[in-house]
Amino acid sequence: MPIYLDHSASARVWPAVVEQLSANLTDYYANPSSAHRLGQAAEKKLNDSKTKIAALLGCHKNELLLTSGGSESINLAIKGYLAANPRQGMRVLSSQGEHAATAESLSFLRLQGYTCEEIPIQPDGCVDLGILAKAMQQPAALLSLIHVSNESGAINQVAEIVRLRNQLQPQMAIHLDAVQTLGRQPLNFHRMGIELLSGSGHKVGAPKGVGFLLVRQGVRLQPLIHGGDQQHGLRSGTENPPMAAALAQAIELTTAHSSEKETRVRNLRERLLTGLEEEQVNFQVLSPENGVPQILLISFPGLRGETMLHALEARDIYVSTGAACSSKQKKANRILQAMGVPAKLADCAIRISLAASNTDDEIDETRKAIGEICRWLIRVS
Repeated sequence: MPIYLDHSASARVWPAVVEQLSANLTDYYANPSSAHRLGQAAEKKLNDSKTKIAALLGCHKNELLLTSGGSESINLAIKGYLAANPRQGMRVLSSQGEHAATAESLSFLRLQGYTCEEIPIQPDGCVDLGILAKAMQQPAALLSLIHVSNESGAINQVAEIVRLRNQLQPQMAIHLDAVQTLGRQPLNFHRMGIELLSGSGHKVGAPKGVGFLLVRQGVRLQPLIHGGDQQHGLRSGTENPPMAAALAQAIELTTAHSSEKETRVRNLRERLLTGLEEEQVNFQVLSPENGVPQILLISFPGLRGETMLHALEARDIYVSTGAACSSKQKKANRILQAMGVPAKLADCAIRISLAASNTDDEIDETRKAIGEICRWLIRVS
C-alpha cells in the first residue's frame, strides 16, 4: 500500500463521499434549473447541500457560491471585487507568501494598471504586521491574504489583521485564501469579520472540480463567467447537485472531531522528527513552531529535495517539494526566498503533509526510508 504524505496537495476522497456521490450521480442527473419534477428534486438536493455547507462555514446560504475549485474562487474574489467596486481605487495589498492563484492574479492586475503591493513575510512565514499597518496608512481597495500557508503551514493572524483594517482602512475589503484552513484551523465566516473567503473541495476529501467562495451580504462582485444567471448571476453555468452534496459531506467529515485529529497529527509529526533524530539524519525544520502540525517543511542539507522525493517515491512513499501547482516548474521557491531561507536549504526541502488517517507504521517506515536514503548518499558521494 502506498504511504501518502501529500495531503496539502490533495486529500484522499472520503470513502463515504465516493459512495454517496455514485448514488447521487444516478439519482440527480436532471438540470436543477428545469421546471419538471426531476429538476425540482435536483434543485432540492442542491439547496439542501448549500444549506449544510453554509451552516458548517458560519455563513448564510445566499453568501455561498459554488465554483470549480480554489483557483477560480480566488480569481473571482480578487478580480470580481475590484471590477465591481471601481470607486474603491486601484491599489491592492497582498503578501509575498501567497499561493500562485493570488500571485498570478496580481500580475494580471498590474497589466490592467492596478498598483499591487506584496507585503513582506517574516522568517516564520507570516505577513509582517508592522509593514502591513504602514501600508494601510494609504487607501486601498482590497487586501488579499492566505490564511494557512500551503508551503510552510504558517498561520496568518486574521483577528489582528481585521482589527488593523477596522482601525486604519475600514472601507478596504479583505479576501482570505482559506484553501488550507478547513480541518486545520477553526473557520466561521461571520465571526472572522471579513468580506470574501475562498476554499477548495479536494483539500478536504471531496473530488476535484468543486470549491466555494463566501461573499458577505451586501458586497458587490462582477462575474467572471456569464451565461444562464445561476447563483445570483455571479457564477453562471449548470449547477451540480451531486458535487455540492459531496462537498457538504467532505467538509462535515473533515471538521468533525477536529481537536482529536489535531492531537493525532501532532503525535505523528513528533514521532517522525524523533525518529529522524534516532536515524542520525541531518535535517532542519523550516516550518514555524506555531504553524499547523499537518504541514512539515523540512530540509536535508546536501540532498536536493527533488532527489529525496523520487527516492521516496521508489519506496512507494509520496511527498512533495512544495506547492503541487508549481513544483513541476523547477523554479526557485519564491515563498522560501521571502522567508529568508538560504537557497541551499530551500533546494533541499521537501513538504510532508500529514493527516489523522496516517498510521504509526507509515511514519516509522518513512523515517527508516529517509535514514537509508541519507546514508546511501554519504556512501556514494
